[in-house]
Amino acid sequence: MVLRALWREVISPWMDASALSDVAAAQRLIDAGADPHDVLLVARAGAYEAVVAAVCVLDEGRDPDAREGDPGWHLIETDADCNPTGREVGGLHESLGETDRSGDEDADLWQ
Repeated sequence: MVLRALWREVISPWMDASALSDVAAAQRLIDAGADPHDVLLVARAGAYEAVVAAVCVLDEGRDPDAREGDPGWHLIETDADCNPTGREVGGLHESLGETDRSGDEDADLWQ
């Protein structure tokens, strides 16, 4: 569920040209002759890479630069009432491409 939400809220909005309207640098690129679709792909790829980095950090369960004994984190699944189901959430980075609603498994980002 979290991966689908990340696609919907962070990556997929960059498929719509209106997403560029608030990004001054994107407008300058387009004004300079860049293809708006290419600018969208760059923004979308950046959003995708940020999500990949974030889910990799979550999957680690701890800061690799933390001192021994520092706390980490652990993701668990909850039911609709926020009660733990007992199932761990992990391997998010491995499943991210599979949750792309377009069915492309992120391949369209690298064209």
